[in-house]
Amino acid sequence: MPVYYPFLTLVSIVIFVWLGRRMALARNRNGLAWGIGGALLPPVLLVLWRLRPLTTEEGELDAPEAA
Repeated sequence: MPVYYPFLTLVSIVIFVWLGRRMALARNRNGLAWGIGGALLPPVLLVLWRLRPLTTEEGELDAPEAA
């Protein structure tokens, strides 16, 4: 196994985390959850790509309440 394979794996994971977070924030979704999902299973980003953006009211309903 070439030495650079682990490095390529790490770089691809970072790219998928960044892409998932960026796409989620553009659609008013949870960036952390979609970033982790993109890191663990990159095809999940296709699901995010097909989701419609949340409206402001829907985003407020999904946001955790501040105590």
